[in-house]
Amino acid sequence: MKRNLILLLSVGLIMTGCKSKNSNASANDQKGESSTITKKGKYAIKSGTVQYKTQVMGMEAIQTMMFDDYGDKEKTVVEMEMLGIKSQTTTITKDGFTYSYDTEKKTGTKTMEITQSSNIDFENLTEEIKKDMKLEKIGEENFLGKSCDKYSIDYEKLKMKGTYLVWKGIPLKTNIDMSSMKIALEAIKLTEDPSFSATEFEVPADIKFQ
Repeated sequence: MKRNLILLLSVGLIMTGCKSKNSNASANDQKGESSTITKKGKYAIKSGTVQYKTQVMGMEAIQTMMFDDYGDKEKTVVEMEMLGIKSQTTTITKDGFTYSYDTEKKTGTKTMEITQSSNIDFENLTEEIKKDMKLEKIGEENFLGKSCDKYSIDYEKLKMKGTYLVWKGIPLKTNIDMSSMKIALEAIKLTEDPSFSATEFEVPADIKFQ
């Protein structure tokens, strides 16, 4: 079960990448730019659903990421099975907070979104972020029928090295070595502008958050 938990945490970490401590502040602090700059959405399309297959430490998982309002609302569900035991972890990001919870145990954690140092906002990269993470665009590559930007990363603080294929701010393929742990994440289905129910991004009322 410990390996199970590590996998779920690692998948969530790599899926969302690495974000600045405060995206709005970082965007406005770039030299030579006006403080009136408006931050773009995290993604360049209004809404989407991406299904990924993931492998961490030899274990596989299926991950589904949904977003609306250009990424202001985001939900990720990680499903896996280990030794015949199925588990599911859901993470919702909205209104400046991140909620992670287990729907079976009815428990979870709530944190401020800006404390999540693992969420790369590719649509709002600053020179400071790129320098800190040694994040560099190294070319373009077609994947899942999309023309993606290819990035390399060598982030010393998290011991992360690897590459991302990104389309309109959405990582479609990720290969990362992090502290001797290999993590591979690959999109297998992408749906643009889907319709979501009114409650899709609502946090269940029966979850007890720490």
